[in-house]
Amino acid sequence: MRFKVPQNIDMQDRIIGPLTMVQFIYAVIGGGVCYSIYSAVPAPFSYIIILPIALFVICLDFVKINERPFLNFFLAAIQYASAPKQRVWHQGSGSDLRVEIYHAKVEEAQTFTSKNISRSQITAIANKVDTGEKLIRN
Repeated sequence: MRFKVPQNIDMQDRIIGPLTMVQFIYAVIGGGVCYSIYSAVPAPFSYIIILPIALFVICLDFVKINERPFLNFFLAAIQYASAPKQRVWHQGSGSDLRVEIYHAKVEEAQTFTSKNISRSQITAIANKVDTGEKLIRN
């Protein structure tokens, strides 16, 4: 038995004409804001205020930039404009980050002239190595 597998399930349903439910809500809210401004503000000034709002709502509904909704582009533009453009490093700020640069030092190999070393000398050398003290050749 063959079944039909649905395709394009990530696309939103069209509710009214070419508008999806989200686009329709944007249009209704934008239209309501424009109408309230039109009725509250005198005629020549209301057109100046309504025009940018209407253009913004039209962009929200119909404009896509790089196949992404205009709202994503608009929010990214606001985030970019509000973020600092220059980073400043403050030495000694309360950061827990510690950076240590290791440089391997090439030292000459120490050779002992006498092969007869007492047990107490070996213990003293081992204690110095364990505690991190420098070995001083006498």
